Amino acid sequence: MKKVLYFLSAMALMAGFTACGDDKDPINNGFDNIVEDGFYVTGEATGATEITAEWGMAAGINEVDVTTRNGMFEKYVWLEGGKDFELVYYAAGEATRYSSALEVPTHLPEGDGDQPRDAFRRGVLVVGADAPAMQVEETGFYHIVLDQNLGGDLNNPLILVAPARMGIRGDNNGWGFTEATMNRAEDGTITWVCEEVALKAGQGFKFAYGHGWKIQLDDAGNVKANTNLGPTMTPGGQTNILAEEKGIYKITLTYKNAGGSFDKSFSYKMEKTADLVLSVPENMYIIGNEFGDWKWDSADVVTMTPVNGADGLFWAVRYMTTTTEFKFCSVKEWSGDFCTLGENSGFVTPGNNKVEADGLYLIYVDANDNGKIIVKPAPLFALGDAFGGWEATNAGQIALTVNADGTATATATAAGILRAYVQLEGVDPWKSEFSAKDGAIIYRGNAGDFNADNAVSLTAGQTATFNFNAGTATIQ
Repeated sequence: MKKVLYFLSAMALMAGFTACGDDKDPINNGFDNIVEDGFYVTGEATGATEITAEWGMAAGINEVDVTTRNGMFEKYVWLEGGKDFELVYYAAGEATRYSSALEVPTHLPEGDGDQPRDAFRRGVLVVGADAPAMQVEETGFYHIVLDQNLGGDLNNPLILVAPARMGIRGDNNGWGFTEATMNRAEDGTITWVCEEVALKAGQGFKFAYGHGWKIQLDDAGNVKANTNLGPTMTPGGQTNILAEEKGIYKITLTYKNAGGSFDKSFSYKMEKTADLVLSVPENMYIIGNEFGDWKWDSADVVTMTPVNGADGLFWAVRYMTTTTEFKFCSVKEWSGDFCTLGENSGFVTPGNNKVEADGLYLIYVDANDNGKIIVKPAPLFALGDAFGGWEATNAGQIALTVNADGTATATATAAGILRAYVQLEGVDPWKSEFSAKDGAIIYRGNAGDFNADNAVSLTAGQTATFNFNAGTATIQ
């Protein structure tokens, strides 16, 4: 690539790097105070009258494999609308101009739905004296991504400029998006504040912009730029920012322009402003791609069974595969929905919850205080006269057999009524019972004991088969 050497006059420096019209002002002398080679954002739109280290770009992270991508660079920056800016690569005393004719793309890659909803501009990278200056229409905070396509996996090298409307995504809003209130001080320091954020201990969030997680640069989805920040204030597969104790929080994100990695520009703080008073939900529902197809009015949304006499405890048993996705809510609407609580085990949360192996699972939610979600292979047992006795011990019950089709079966060893339950830690068996009636599974929940009206009598050798996904039960 041919390097283009420029010389910057003092007048051009004071005016900013507009590079408008046919006269491309030389820029090399503007780097007199720069000691590190790299890419820099310059121009009148930055409001700067000289090039300093704070305008240096960060090495880009490919969200797909969470590694530094060769030839990719990023920068968050405040830009004035209607004024010119450009990127400049400075190395070995030479400066090269990088820019693009930015346009709103007419075609967007078929991404995974996690891309920001605000319109951005992109264009093919142009290098050298003829590279056009860039502009944004509105003054504001922007995310600039340069990808030189050194690996040849994009259609072309590009520059992308996206409006960065910052906010938080987390357990407080069901991992949706809450836009923050922005303030920019005279010295250029920007703060974004979200108040009245309710979090339980162990719940978390990330900062993000435009309701997104990433921007996809290619049709195949092999290259994506992160649009979120975690606890280290750098992008790329981080853990969430967590609340150490339950409370109502004021969350502040602060930006002060600095060169290099994002953690040099961004910082945050959490201030607990009030105690969190939790109300125990009366109901709990599971929604997902196989549980109502994400439609709350679907009859296939799972109504979880309450633990008898225990407020805030709910359970369900369902067969799930690695493609099953799900989350929870105490009402059938997108308000207060959640994926995690204070303590979580047995699932992963890449946006929605998933299990890592096919199987029949217990899904258990403790919505009290700090909260708990447990997903594990369903511990199903039958007891009573038909199954060896009434003691909830290995000698007084039998485990149900889980079949390849996701059903569970229990075969009576003597005459007696059908009594089965899912084993919950610290919960008596009768508080999580289920049985069969008229071909359907019936759950005790907060109802009374299984009696003559709803008890099923078995003889020795009869087998009860439960299909929890279909809600059916048969006796043969």
